[in-house]
Amino acid sequence: LAFWIDPLQRGEFDADMAVVLKELDAMHLDVKVADASLALTRSEDGQDMQRFCEILSTVGTSIVIDLTYDHWAEGYDLLQELGIAYVRLERIMRPFLEMFADFMRQKRANNVAMVFMNARDTSEAMQQMLFGYPFRTLILDASQDEPGRDFAERIHSLRPPPAYVALFARGAAMNGLFERVQKSGLFQRPLEWHFVFLDTRDRVFKYKRQAESSTRFTLNGRAICRSMRMPDLYCGSGFTMQRAMLLNVLRSLIDAAQVSPEFPAAIYQDCNATASSSSSSSPASGELGDQGTYSASAWLDLVHWSNFLAYAKPSDRFPTDLPEAIPRLSFAVNISAGYYSSEHEAKTDLAAWSSIGELRLLNETISPARRFFRIGTAESIPWSYLKRNERTGELLRDRKGAPIWEGYCIDFMTRLGQKLNFEFEIVAPEAGGMGEVNDKGEWDGVVGDLVKGETDFAIAALKMYSEREEVIDFLPPYYEQTGISIAIRKPVRRTSLFKFMTVLRMEVWLSIVAALVGTAFMIWVMDKYSPYSSRNNRQAYPYACREFTLRESFWFALTSFTPQGGGEAPKAISGRMLVAAYWLFVVLMLATFTANLAAFLTVERMQTPVQSLEQLARQSRINYTVVGESDTHQYFINMKFAEDTLYRMWKELALNASKDFKKFRIWDYPIKEQYGHILLAINSSKPVVDAREGFAKVDAHENADYAFIHDAAEIKYEVTRNCNLTEVGEVFAEQPYAVAVQQGSHLGDELSYAILELQKDRFFEELKAKYWNQSNLRNCPLSEDQEGITLESLGGVFIATLFGLVVAMITLGMEVMYYKRRQKQLQTSITQVRPVDGSYDGSASTASPSVLSTTKQAWHLHEPLPELRNPAEKSPPPSFEVATFRGKKMPLRITLGDGKFKPRLGLQSRRNLDALDSHGHMSYME
Repeated sequence: LAFWIDPLQRGEFDADMAVVLKELDAMHLDVKVADASLALTRSEDGQDMQRFCEILSTVGTSIVIDLTYDHWAEGYDLLQELGIAYVRLERIMRPFLEMFADFMRQKRANNVAMVFMNARDTSEAMQQMLFGYPFRTLILDASQDEPGRDFAERIHSLRPPPAYVALFARGAAMNGLFERVQKSGLFQRPLEWHFVFLDTRDRVFKYKRQAESSTRFTLNGRAICRSMRMPDLYCGSGFTMQRAMLLNVLRSLIDAAQVSPEFPAAIYQDCNATASSSSSSSPASGELGDQGTYSASAWLDLVHWSNFLAYAKPSDRFPTDLPEAIPRLSFAVNISAGYYSSEHEAKTDLAAWSSIGELRLLNETISPARRFFRIGTAESIPWSYLKRNERTGELLRDRKGAPIWEGYCIDFMTRLGQKLNFEFEIVAPEAGGMGEVNDKGEWDGVVGDLVKGETDFAIAALKMYSEREEVIDFLPPYYEQTGISIAIRKPVRRTSLFKFMTVLRMEVWLSIVAALVGTAFMIWVMDKYSPYSSRNNRQAYPYACREFTLRESFWFALTSFTPQGGGEAPKAISGRMLVAAYWLFVVLMLATFTANLAAFLTVERMQTPVQSLEQLARQSRINYTVVGESDTHQYFINMKFAEDTLYRMWKELALNASKDFKKFRIWDYPIKEQYGHILLAINSSKPVVDAREGFAKVDAHENADYAFIHDAAEIKYEVTRNCNLTEVGEVFAEQPYAVAVQQGSHLGDELSYAILELQKDRFFEELKAKYWNQSNLRNCPLSEDQEGITLESLGGVFIATLFGLVVAMITLGMEVMYYKRRQKQLQTSITQVRPVDGSYDGSASTASPSVLSTTKQAWHLHEPLPELRNPAEKSPPPSFEVATFRGKKMPLRITLGDGKFKPRLGLQSRRNLDALDSHGHMSYME
């Protein structure tokens, strides 16, 4: 036998052939096999033919078994000329590749990466491309581990990333490949991975749990061994499909030689001679010899190949008259497809494939895995931003260590993935923001990644600019109400407890007090000296009337400011005229105060720093800024350039006018030069690094003397989160946000239709209500504009009331103290007297010694007590008995008062004896 092989097959072929020959010897078939192998280099110098001729001339051959990948036409023609039998074996990988192609066709795959364990399998996969794959594929050799050639690195950097990845290897080698995949972090979506085992040892794969839900393709070792008529142990360790094919081909040839006519003799041929050394008249292919024997090529038709072998189906891509259409002998196996799971294998089987048939589905359908896209975005609040700790500002990460994204665009991506059934990875640009072009025409940021193919499409706060449309395609806008706006802090109004006092100036208040005091004094003077007042004219006013003392006059003047009025007015005409004038003054003053207070509070609420960009440009008190090198900053730069250009054109037009120069005689320049002033003010205030810094500066200026010009959507979002900020003016420079794809991308129509469907479902309105939630403002403290005048503004009124209450309580205390002190004085002035008739029995007295010791004489006579005086000296006034007792008998003892002060109302007869006792006290009787 002679074997034609490729150089890549040399090492494995020699090892397999040595094992096959030993196995044949162990079978005791009484047949000796002599073989020679030729590795075809396909050189143009004829070395392959020269070496084959050496084999023919020295060893000879009966049958040539071709294992090469490409047809050797020159050698094949020589075999046909010499009548040497020719058997061509199919590539080992072809059944596996055809099976995988049929399976991927069921999944409607469009791009697949296939990884093979060695160079031979990789080469066979490249040869299979002649027959075509139903998908776009990338073939990788896992045996190459040089920098830049590692299959894991190449798959990771592949753009667009493959939808599916397949690993082709034997059981033991599959473990090593999967370890490399896991180490590189590629194994993220199990449904996209497929493990194709090239031998029967799929059970040695030890990462079944990690690869759960991944697809596996396995061979049934027991069925293979039965088709080969070999024990089951043969298909275990060390089993390869090439070894099994060689063994079955040789056994089939040996069996045919034993039961068929004589095996063709070896043919020897010297390539320099014209005739064969064995037989110069050998029959042509397919003819009978003179003795009725078959030629070598015709003898092959009598060979009965084993059940393990079968001719592969010819390809429709080549005509039947071409060498590529020569039938190839392959192996007939069944390959089962399933997925890794903890359930029983019978429940996880998906399909079965036969090398002589087609793919047979065991499940009703084979659902394609969800597509995977890389979506570009950049950090921009509230569109897409990294989640951070609210206290520390530290980035929060998921279990895999990747940062967590949030925002309007992230929710949009999630909903779009659910609608179109795809998974995605968020890709942030390594440099730049949304995308700017440099002097070399190179783009950075989100646009740059889209142009380079790093992302499939972009969903971000990406505005539709004409220069961007030159390199990418925009889809229908998903947010149309955006532009530039102004954020400013709500002014912190200075609160005062006596805010109502600021309505009138200090000199007015002093004048009011002076008018009150002067009016009170004049009322007292007029009531005292007017002959017609109630005080001086008792006959005209016999009833009780109000007496306007100085105290009553002040009280009348003060209470005239109240709605209750001052009470009873003076009786004299002069006093009433004064009161009438005073009341007119009070009415006018109260009306003036009320009107000014209302106007003062109303105007204070209506005060706002600026209302538009024009007002901001005209004033100089409020500083303002933008984010440096942002779209807003570029907008003002462009507008400044437009103003300068228009001014230059106008100047040239006006100066060069020769005939119609009167038309250009104007007093004011027709174009406002506000953007130049705005840009100058921005540069003087220094642009901030990011929006976070800009909002922080605005919040720090409590006097509302700092403004931040930025994206209107982001300002609206920040206003809903920060109660101190407000948006002023109209939105200007409006531009929409849209999704961007690569130019000519097949995803454009699909994404556009999905966006329109989401607009129809009002999905974007839901997102707007979520991220610009006005209900958050309910948690903010209400301002005076919303809740009215606060207690801090009118607290002075209550303080004045409390002050009056405190003064009243102090006065009450002073009254009580004064009353007790007066009562004590009255108690010490109570006098106990004895009868006038002189009868006094000191022993019969029931008074206490203390009372007796303080008993005073009624008439304040500076004489000793009756016991010490002569009875003849007693001479009380006779009028006393007549006027008081009226002849009645006097009691032995009289005590005036009961120790309590009881003043009596009305006119009473009081007689003051105008006499002092020995202690200096005055005595009187009622």
